Amino acid sequence: MFKTGFGILALLLVMVNLTAWFSQDRMLGTTYASQCLAANRLRGPRVGRPSEHGHYPRLARCQRVRVVAVKRENRLYVISRHRVVYIVNARVNLVPMTARLNGARGTVIFNRNDRVRQAGINWLSLSQAGTFIESPVYVNNHRVRGNWLHTRYHCTNTIDVSKPDAHWLQGLPQDTQLVIK
Repeated sequence: MFKTGFGILALLLVMVNLTAWFSQDRMLGTTYASQCLAANRLRGPRVGRPSEHGHYPRLARCQRVRVVAVKRENRLYVISRHRVVYIVNARVNLVPMTARLNGARGTVIFNRNDRVRQAGINWLSLSQAGTFIESPVYVNNHRVRGNWLHTRYHCTNTIDVSKPDAHWLQGLPQDTQLVIK
């Protein structure tokens, strides 16, 4: 009876662990440990504060930097080699594609798409025409406050991030690859 009970318990533990292993959304090309560390530093989204606790990593020290945007998670992953360096809370309003960051960057931008007018700050231009990473300030003449991810209006062809994150992302090198999933 002891062997039967132990066997059932071991089988149950194996099934639970396999289910947990396969249900995880892990980024291809990154280590699981770096994803867990970055996810543990992540805060709730607020438009006026960084996405993670602590200081921003220095991009000059990172090699082979790329950015992966996951639309259903509302996140941007900044990856260096096989390690997640930083996770940014973001609202991705673009279709899945691969693009590159242009050298065009600025402080103030105005977008108008599908009856939505958006004013943003600290913007970066992507290689596809009319697409930007920016921090929203006003949407349809309403000031953006708090958690901007759950607002009912969104401007197409943009990736919206918080103000400090948008300022930090402007330090990404030109021609950095951006993959949107």
